[in-house]
Amino acid sequence: MDGAITERSAPSSRAPDDVDVPAAVLCAVCGKTDCAGCAVPDEVRPATGTPWERRATPMWRRLWQTAELATLDGEAFFGGLGDGSVGAAFGFAFSCELLAIASLAVGWFPLVYLFVPEFVASILSNGDERQRVTAAMAVAIPVLAILMVGLHVLWAASLELGLRLQGAPPRVRHCLRYALYSCGWDLITSPFGFVAGCFSGGVRSAARELRAAVRIPRFATRAYLRRARSLTEAKARRAITLAAIVTGASVLVGAIGLAVALVAAMV
Repeated sequence: MDGAITERSAPSSRAPDDVDVPAAVLCAVCGKTDCAGCAVPDEVRPATGTPWERRATPMWRRLWQTAELATLDGEAFFGGLGDGSVGAAFGFAFSCELLAIASLAVGWFPLVYLFVPEFVASILSNGDERQRVTAAMAVAIPVLAILMVGLHVLWAASLELGLRLQGAPPRVRHCLRYALYSCGWDLITSPFGFVAGCFSGGVRSAARELRAAVRIPRFATRAYLRRARSLTEAKARRAITLAAIVTGASVLVGAIGLAVALVAAMV
């Protein structure tokens, strides 16, 4: 059982000089006698999936609670991530990316105005131009959100490949849920996430969440591999390295293909 602690019983007949020697306690995951416990405590495991999957709670609250939990308590969240609906995880991922990209698009306008005020003024003053820009953003933002979710799915596929090569049993749906719920980090680091964090807990709280979102991916991924997939530290490192190489190479090939297609279309 993942994270279970096993105990080697002492012999029933002890010699007088070994009465005070305690039984050796080994962690079933890492095999160390000084392990603090690889298992995630029951009190930090989501009782019924993730907060996002609890339909009785309002959608915005579910979304924000899950993003915060994946960020501030990411090691416990992903280390104890259970099986569940991939569709629900995809809905969470798409919502996070949609809000993140939309806030980035809106946030660009003040910066563009600082450098090219005439361009922004012409858009705002011209009704036809304003409609064209609005229509373009209405199409581009969801498309970019889907592409970002696809990038997380690509990472999941690459990581699952690394896991298989390290001898881990296949759990494709579970790995997809891990990658899709990690989109919560993108929401926290977006302008929308920072503003929402300020309204939720103040500027200090929002800054703390931003710092946590920057550092948590590495620790959360290791926790997922060690606790949820029961890999050793060495095997986890090899799986992450392979996933990074495959994902990076795929993105590079895709970017080159897109650039070539754009050049060909312009010629």
